[in-house]
Amino acid sequence: MPFSTIPGEVGAIRMSTPAFRGMMTQDGMLHFCAYRIYGASAMSYEGPVIDLSDRIDDRAEADHEFRLHRSIFEDPDIYDAELEFCFERVWNFLCHESQVPNPGDYYAAHIGNQPVFVHRQEDGSVKVFLNACSHRGAIITPFKQGNAKTLTCRFHGWSYKCSGECIGIKNEQGGYGVEFDRSHYDLAEIAHVGEYRGFIFGALYEDVPTLDGHLGEAKFFIDLFADQSPDGMEMVAGSQTYVCDHDWKVQADNVTDGYHVSTVHRNFMNTILAREAREKTEGLLKTEVGRIKGGVKNGMYYLGNGHMCIWADRSSPGGAPLAPATERIENEFDEIKAHWMLRRGRNIIVFPNLVLNDLASTHLRIHRPLGPGKCEVTIWCIAPKGEPDEARFARLRKFEDFFLVSGLSTSDDVVSLDTAQEGFHGAEAGWNNYDRGLSTMCAGPDEEAKKAGINPELHCDSWDYEAAFVGWYRHWRKLVEEGTKAAGTRIGAE
Repeated sequence: MPFSTIPGEVGAIRMSTPAFRGMMTQDGMLHFCAYRIYGASAMSYEGPVIDLSDRIDDRAEADHEFRLHRSIFEDPDIYDAELEFCFERVWNFLCHESQVPNPGDYYAAHIGNQPVFVHRQEDGSVKVFLNACSHRGAIITPFKQGNAKTLTCRFHGWSYKCSGECIGIKNEQGGYGVEFDRSHYDLAEIAHVGEYRGFIFGALYEDVPTLDGHLGEAKFFIDLFADQSPDGMEMVAGSQTYVCDHDWKVQADNVTDGYHVSTVHRNFMNTILAREAREKTEGLLKTEVGRIKGGVKNGMYYLGNGHMCIWADRSSPGGAPLAPATERIENEFDEIKAHWMLRRGRNIIVFPNLVLNDLASTHLRIHRPLGPGKCEVTIWCIAPKGEPDEARFARLRKFEDFFLVSGLSTSDDVVSLDTAQEGFHGAEAGWNNYDRGLSTMCAGPDEEAKKAGINPELHCDSWDYEAAFVGWYRHWRKLVEEGTKAAGTRIGAE
């Protein structure tokens, strides 16, 4: 069987010319496209079998203690294992449908270190290909995002249709033998492409659970975003990408760490309040003070499959991003869902790389590992289609104030996390403590989750407790240990 080898930084993926197998729908929202991949079970990981028993002190239920040795954030062997088993062998968020709305639209992304791109087909479906020319491996998308019915490699001029079909080889006649078959050089498709409520996900290999199974309880929180407009959501034009000197796990931690907010972001709060007093406005007062200072109802969930969420009631819902649509939301949805959408801010991480935030503003963020102790973050404002200009202006102003790295909050986060990574070098103080609130950690849903029909694996009654991290790192540990063990068994058998 003919195959192409697409080199990556941690190994190679061996694939046949892919063939479309079909599409299924579930509840009118969830769509799967599956493709054949030759050697789908082959592993590129060639590192050691990793046993984390001496680096994770897990006595959360028995003694309310949970510790992680700081070496897990710096170990290159662990990093290599994470790339394959926490990224390249699971579903990854790739882009939002609004970023590829029209036939020919493409968007370049990554699954771990593997470059891929999403390409909208003529029939409206989506395909995802490895972003590597079949000839000599060069990236073939000329830009991060654009529109092209055909793509031509800028290295040697090979060209491909939206469907991935190789349609042009420069100076083909005479350069290759008479038995040369151009079809063997079609672009390699990834194994699975899935869409849920406008969010497009991809998986490199066949042996993953369904997207529905992967998302699990996180679907409730994705729905809270997707239902904000009858016309759907859209990524507002413009984004910001920045590289951080801290591990991707540290970045993921911070998404659901309510404990840092009142310290790291106090200067932000004081600055904006001073500005609003001068301008006689109350944007922050209405949306952020109660959350930052505390005193509002809040909580934390570990949702399973590596997904985490923290939430807090809004001290003044009239200043929420969705407040102008209050009447429509209350008429369209039941009381509990409307409450979550209008009066309860949320921060959720969908494992491994997607962050959805609906607090002062709304944003979508992805993080990508770049090495032990280094990651890349990209952030967009996501907003309801068709919202009034005044509401869009307020949403963007709050987004710029808080969430951009050039704003008043994310910059504080980056510095705090970078200094934490630096502190991990202190070998004599080698453990990170995640004990806060574990005496209140409970399995299953709390009353708020029961009302909403959410079934988290763990919960705490405060968002500055750390129960969700227990579930998250148990999931991470399982992927790393079981993945490297399976790879070690394979290597040993060979």
